[in-house]
Amino acid sequence: MPIGRSKMAPRKVIMQELIELIQLLNLGKLRSGSVWSTIMEPGSLMEKLFDAIADGSVATDEQAGQLLFGSDRVSAKLQSLKTRLRDRLIDVVFLLDFRDTGFTDRQKAYFECNKKWSSAMVLLSKGIKITSIDLLERLLKHTTHFEFTEITLNILYSLRLHYGTIQGDPKKYELYREEYTRQQQIWMKENNAEELYTHFVSHYIASRATKEEMVDQAKAYYARVAPDMAACDAFRLHLCGRLLELMVYSSENDYTRSAEACEAAIRFFEAKPYNSSLPLQAFYYQLVVCYVQLKEFERGAAIITRYQEIYEEGSYNWFKLQELFFLLAMHTQHYEDAFSTYERVIGHARLSAQPEVIQETWKIYEAFAHYLVQVGKVEQIPSQRFKLSKFLNDIPQYSKDKQGMNIPILIAQILFMFAEGKHANTVDRIEAINKYCSRYLKKNDTFRSNCFIKMLLQIPDAGFHREAVIRKSDKYLDMLRAVPMEIANQSHGIEIIPYEDLWDMTLEMLHIK
Repeated sequence: MPIGRSKMAPRKVIMQELIELIQLLNLGKLRSGSVWSTIMEPGSLMEKLFDAIADGSVATDEQAGQLLFGSDRVSAKLQSLKTRLRDRLIDVVFLLDFRDTGFTDRQKAYFECNKKWSSAMVLLSKGIKITSIDLLERLLKHTTHFEFTEITLNILYSLRLHYGTIQGDPKKYELYREEYTRQQQIWMKENNAEELYTHFVSHYIASRATKEEMVDQAKAYYARVAPDMAACDAFRLHLCGRLLELMVYSSENDYTRSAEACEAAIRFFEAKPYNSSLPLQAFYYQLVVCYVQLKEFERGAAIITRYQEIYEEGSYNWFKLQELFFLLAMHTQHYEDAFSTYERVIGHARLSAQPEVIQETWKIYEAFAHYLVQVGKVEQIPSQRFKLSKFLNDIPQYSKDKQGMNIPILIAQILFMFAEGKHANTVDRIEAINKYCSRYLKKNDTFRSNCFIKMLLQIPDAGFHREAVIRKSDKYLDMLRAVPMEIANQSHGIEIIPYEDLWDMTLEMLHIK
């Protein structure tokens, strides 16, 4: 079929896409101005959908259909309206002002530099040379200051071409030619580091490579980047290079050296002549992960408290930070702090706008938070009741994750059945759970989980008699203790409460004979 006749079906706009656009774009000033009525017709269905998403009353297609058309069926009209709203929001991006509080210096500069570069290129293409070249020369000072290497290269390319072939100014041509060569070398170093980091993440982490493969490859990639980092302090080079360095230590479960690498990275980026939250957020986050594994509550809590302001409350990264504090508190037996964090997050207005994995993670944490109440480790009164059946129905995504977050879901089921004294139901579930363990929990990264579930399975098998349970579970407890959390090759989020602590709670709560 000739290319000219090929037609591509339009992509359906998902509701999460509109929620992200409306929540993340700074539309406040634009809506209060006179231009808003030309963007969104007052009283139209589009404006009604926009307002409903903005105030949080609509988060799904079914809710939107009910509000706009009186039916929760997803119709072609709704799909068309969502597409037109998405396109309209994209069209107004260049009208937005990103200089309000909430954006760091580098973030604000990035948006503004891109806008001005695009404007200059449009003017240049229309033959408006004096204004466009002046704009590019003034813009160059900002892009070099903030280390936007790619935009800098684009500007220098245009200036070099202009002064070399159009205006014929040899001095300026040579100035911009030399600077272009220098920036090109920086760009190549940055691009190499970014390519190696991206390749490592996609091929070795996403593919669940063996621990030895990850360590060897991380070391090899970092060795290729380290000489460039010693010779050049470019932003993107050090961001990717230091993340690769961190991969070396984290792949070896060396959380002490990982923490040192994070602290060095934080010092490097804080010394830059501008503020930038991206690397600081990344390395502070990883530093707290280290403190979770090292069980250093005070140091981790101090970092979260001190640097909370670099994470916009209600943002994706803010919710991820709360996850870390919750786990830090759980792993250091600060259960009241963990429960308070859970209560704060579960009642947050913007939780429902987060991706499903964030919402489901907190539903899993909810089960363990309520278990602490059930076994008397937390004295606070929960703001919501917990029902095991509802919990299991509300986590469809993670229930499919056979070697990941399905593990704490499985453990929560067993714990609550034991704690509520539902021994008959527990016995009925044992055979299915045992088969599950045999099928899915054999790999090294689920070893501790496998041991703990095997320990739990000894309880009904021993007739709920304490001494028999202890006797039958001792070998699994020894195996668990032989592979402590800090050296286990597993995600830090799977073991919500250290299994040794959870085992003690279970024995206390069961009132075993």
